[in-house]
Amino acid sequence: TLLVSTCLDRRLGQAAFCGSFAGMSGGHIAPNLSVALLLSVLASASYEVLIHINNSCLGIGGRLGATAFLATSIVAKYQGVGIVGKKLRRGVWKSGAGVSSVAISMILFHILGAVATIFLRESSDDSAAGDPVRASSVVGLVGALFLKDPTAILALYGGSFVGMSLPSRLMYGNAPGNARPGQPQSAASLLASFAGAGAFAGLIHALTIHSGYWTGGWGGKAGLCAFAGCWVYRAIQGTWSYATKRR
Repeated sequence: TLLVSTCLDRRLGQAAFCGSFAGMSGGHIAPNLSVALLLSVLASASYEVLIHINNSCLGIGGRLGATAFLATSIVAKYQGVGIVGKKLRRGVWKSGAGVSSVAISMILFHILGAVATIFLRESSDDSAAGDPVRASSVVGLVGALFLKDPTAILALYGGSFVGMSLPSRLMYGNAPGNARPGQPQSAASLLASFAGAGAFAGLIHALTIHSGYWTGGWGGKAGLCAFAGCWVYRAIQGTWSYATKRR
């Protein structure tokens, strides 16, 4: 993905990014070449309809992964693969033991991935580094090279999808190109917003792991969790803003 977005048109980087998520599916979903080709065709069709033509949910991180997740789920249904697999023995919270180590790792590294990605995008004078796809790819690559825990690597990469969000969309709900006056965007508020959305994404991902949903390599799952985390953050932040204005 990084090579495609760097060497070719950055718009092709988005398409390659979406396709790479579908390609992360396990062998239980795509056991042979013909099913893998079907998955790639469905991922391409989903991308064309949802992203290229309609540009759905522009500015919300994780939408490419959610698009790949849709294609993967269709193929899984065709293959007869259930959405619930092996559950962890303990839940996210256990009395006397506190929060599970999986949940802690997921939340912390999602936060780190989200903050690192938006920091890379906003602090660089290089327009290439400011591209969301390239910034996310760099963060994911660094995690894969220097982290040893597979859960931490996955969480860091998942958090980078949150970091692909448009700041004004995540922080204030503004549609791209419709920024409103009087909405400050300090560095602290920017990083705090992305950290908050990353925390929700990590918690959602941890819940799916503990409950056994979409296990064994389900393409686009990390992006879906990031997408959901961004919307949860938007809902809570929007409700809080509305409540404070009503006082």
